[in-house]
Amino acid sequence: CLLLKMLQLQPEKDIVVEFLRNEEYKYVRALGAVYMRMVGKPVDVYNYLEPLLNDYRKLRYITGSKQASHTDRDTKKPERMAWAGFEVRYMDDFIDKLLTEP
Repeated sequence: CLLLKMLQLQPEKDIVVEFLRNEEYKYVRALGAVYMRMVGKPVDVYNYLEPLLNDYRKLRYITGSKQASHTDRDTKKPERMAWAGFEVRYMDDFIDKLLTEP
């Protein structure tokens, strides 16, 4: 959702760099990293993402491996179903995958 909105807004490089420098909110940093990987020049991607390999914070990552079932529904909001599983990843592993996988 947020990544799509960033792609629509096309923020300037300075704003994306501020996302990457944000040390308080790890998911803002991860969003900036994915956006930089998608639209940045290869030199910028490596220059800005490589220092993030020193960030060892945990991230909750949606795997999508769990199938929806009747018992997993949210009773307060039935349109939300627990369709996805979560796993814990680390920021450095996440950044490494952005840098090495096509």
